[in-house]
Amino acid sequence: MNLSEPLKRTRFIGILRRIPMEKILFCAETFAAEGGEFLELTFDPADHDTLEKTGKALRKLRQAFPTLHLGAGTVLNTPMAEAAADSGAEFLVSPSTSPAVIETAHRRGLIAIPGAFTPNEILHAYESGADFVKLFPILPGGEQYVKTVMSPLAHIPFLVTGGIHPGNVRSMLETGAAAIGAGASLFPPERVNQNDWRGIAQTIRLHWKEIPDRKSN
Repeated sequence: MNLSEPLKRTRFIGILRRIPMEKILFCAETFAAEGGEFLELTFDPADHDTLEKTGKALRKLRQAFPTLHLGAGTVLNTPMAEAAADSGAEFLVSPSTSPAVIETAHRRGLIAIPGAFTPNEILHAYESGADFVKLFPILPGGEQYVKTVMSPLAHIPFLVTGGIHPGNVRSMLETGAAAIGAGASLFPPERVNQNDWRGIAQTIRLHWKEIPDRKSN
């Protein structure tokens, strides 16, 4: 299945970053119950066991939520890309551009979303085969930069991540972004630690309200 069109339709990726392993399934359950469709679980390069741990978590997510489109984030090299593909990931997201990761993604039938910031980096990512380019890091208030830098690169489908919250969902999408990604604002650490799944559901719905013409399956 080509995920490009579904992602452009839903316009949103939920990001599980540094979520305790025992809480990942609960976060995913809440996300799916609220109509979320694209969910990214990030590797932790500071953890020597991240290939095993993240791969195991992805496999559990795939088994528990077969209808979710699952991806791996912070994919920095080929071993991470291969581990993600082996574990059922459908798309790979990176903070930078690695042609080897892009090649691995396509060879394994996955969508490649490398990261870039400057015009030169963005064009390099796209010419290296990116399906989408992740503009990163775009902090709150960075909408004007996105509009300016992407104006001459309007042919490149891009995502925006970094500092996304309900207050800037709409303005970030109005930059022309195909989609956005949110993590901490979607799964606030204090609510995750307190098992406040009802509160997390409310934060998810606050994001949905700001997505123009949001449609789901």
